[in-house]
Amino acid sequence: MSGIVVLCCLLTQDVFQGQIDDAVRQFQEAAELDQALNALSAQLSALGANATSPIARRLAEDLRAGMVNAAAPAFIDALIGRPDALAPLQAAFRDVGTSAAGRVELANALLQLDDAMSWREGLLAIAGDEKANLLDRLHASRVLLEAEDSQVSSILRRLVEDLHTRPEEQQHQVVEFFAWANTPLSRDLLAVIAADVRLPAGTRQAAHPAPGFRAGGEEPLETVIDGPAPRRAPPASARPIVKKKETPEEGFITMPTILAGGVTLVLVILLLVEVLRKG
Repeated sequence: MSGIVVLCCLLTQDVFQGQIDDAVRQFQEAAELDQALNALSAQLSALGANATSPIARRLAEDLRAGMVNAAAPAFIDALIGRPDALAPLQAAFRDVGTSAAGRVELANALLQLDDAMSWREGLLAIAGDEKANLLDRLHASRVLLEAEDSQVSSILRRLVEDLHTRPEEQQHQVVEFFAWANTPLSRDLLAVIAADVRLPAGTRQAAHPAPGFRAGGEEPLETVIDGPAPRRAPPASARPIVKKKETPEEGFITMPTILAGGVTLVLVILLLVEVLRKG
């Protein structure tokens, strides 16, 4: 009997996996991204709690590569409120074969699913590693800022202190990151960069957009009033933080769904037959 149960579970998982693949294929072929994303979210959510594991495993597999996944918000929507979804993502984060960029993407997904701790130490290690890829460090810092981590401030301040040792292209990547973040901390750090005479004039100018600023050691011609600055467009080096979306549930009954229900019914019948035979 145990073999029958395992077989039925495997068949059910295959049915869900096939439906997930079909939904993602439709999303990829759609012309209008926002509508397609809402449709994908509805399709995945309609699979129900029994599909949590296949959906989470697919998301973890996609994010491990460290690439921005346009379908990720829909997968996260479908997993909200399902604690069983965390284990596959956490396992992928801990896997030694997962790249630093992949860990950042997985940490971001876990944060949106209300796991703010299991990944934190790992991301702090990436953000604070002076030998790590700069973009990975910045992306890790973005997730930590989103999680309001208390240690990220000192990490970013050290990055700014040593900024003059980096190529000018990387200096501008850091400036773009702080400008996009637009937090009190990032604005303070931009001011530090703008005043650092060790940096090239172009870097200082980019960090100090105030009217009348003169690169090369001179003070700005106008007084800058501290306050909220307009948020700039995300730099090319920044990965978007995935936000939870409220997606209305829609009915989605297809042949794979019916088949999954049929597998469950067969399992129940087999169990009843076994009980009657032993009785």
